Amino acid sequence: MIPKINGLGRSFAGVAAYCLHDAPEPDDRRPRTSERVGWADTRNLATFRPERAARLMAATARAAPDLKRLAGGAPGGRKLAKPVLHYSLSWAQDETPDRREMSRAVDRSLEALGLEGHEALIVAHDDTRHPHVHVIANRVDPETGKAATLGNSKLRLSRWAEGYEREQGRIRCERRVENNERRRAGQEVVRGPSNRPRHWARVRREGMQPGRARRTRKPRREDQIDVAAWRHGEAEAWETVADGRQSSFRHLETRARKEWAELHKRQEEMRQTLDRESRTVLGRLRIWRLDRSLRELAGAIRGREDLVEGWREDLDRDHRDERAELGKAHGERAREIERGWSKFYRSRLVDAERSAWAVREGMRERQETGERESGPGIVTPIPRPRRPRGPERGGGGFER
Repeated sequence: MIPKINGLGRSFAGVAAYCLHDAPEPDDRRPRTSERVGWADTRNLATFRPERAARLMAATARAAPDLKRLAGGAPGGRKLAKPVLHYSLSWAQDETPDRREMSRAVDRSLEALGLEGHEALIVAHDDTRHPHVHVIANRVDPETGKAATLGNSKLRLSRWAEGYEREQGRIRCERRVENNERRRAGQEVVRGPSNRPRHWARVRREGMQPGRARRTRKPRREDQIDVAAWRHGEAEAWETVADGRQSSFRHLETRARKEWAELHKRQEEMRQTLDRESRTVLGRLRIWRLDRSLRELAGAIRGREDLVEGWREDLDRDHRDERAELGKAHGERAREIERGWSKFYRSRLVDAERSAWAVREGMRERQETGERESGPGIVTPIPRPRRPRGPERGGGGFER
């Protein structure tokens, strides 16, 4: 059993249209056929017709303030921006669950998420080797009008899937069992390798690599240095890295927003210009002069619709390439920031280890001098430098 949360959304109609019809093709973005749909069902809805479920769930989400008022609660609060939860349950290729078993698994998964009383649309697909079912749930409670909290929803489904496989008598995902055991013990989970490119915003959200490695960072010569002094130097290095990295990504985010806004504005102007020019003969001739194709001269004069659509598709393709290039440039810039601060962090660790070694050597020399002057066992402690705080640290804190 593999549960997968596809994400939160705003449109019940959009995700329902995707699940209740065949997969869209490049030349047909809105397919009308539904051959891949095995069966469909609803939960806590006044209709058994799947095509009406999306409209009813959308009406419930819009009526959330009225439902709160009828339930005796306060109708205020911030409006729920994404009331749609879409997730799927997939079985292995050698498994053949029937409709009853799939429905039971869906009900148990809704209970694990705390959505057993919420409206839901269930659609089973048979277009892949492995059986799977899609679940579209309404986060708004139809009784109270409150939105369900979905914190740790992936972990909830992971624990439920482990229990489901144990009930079936066979554990198919050993990695999930290991990760759940590590989570219960408070340890870091084991993650598989990923070759997908990381977007710069995702890099900023996930955090810096030295931050995850810092929990297990140790000096190379632990028996030859003063560990307390090394920890002091490492903490100062990490504070500098964290502040500088945050500032770097803040500047990158500001720059990226400006560049994306300029790109979208320019592309929208080009689309409007193409639509405006394609309505007149002179405008179509100007576009044709840019294209330099003699075969399309007659079509440009007559205003052939397929020719105009081809121009629009070419423009959209160029725009997609431009957006991909800009995202790639931002990702490369984010990786440069990560590499630069990681290199700085490693160099500061080397300096901290050298300073800790010097402190250890100084303590050893002072101990030998004290034993010669005052006898064995009498050692004068070496005062350690006070750790700067507030504005002295280079950022943050209260002003004096």
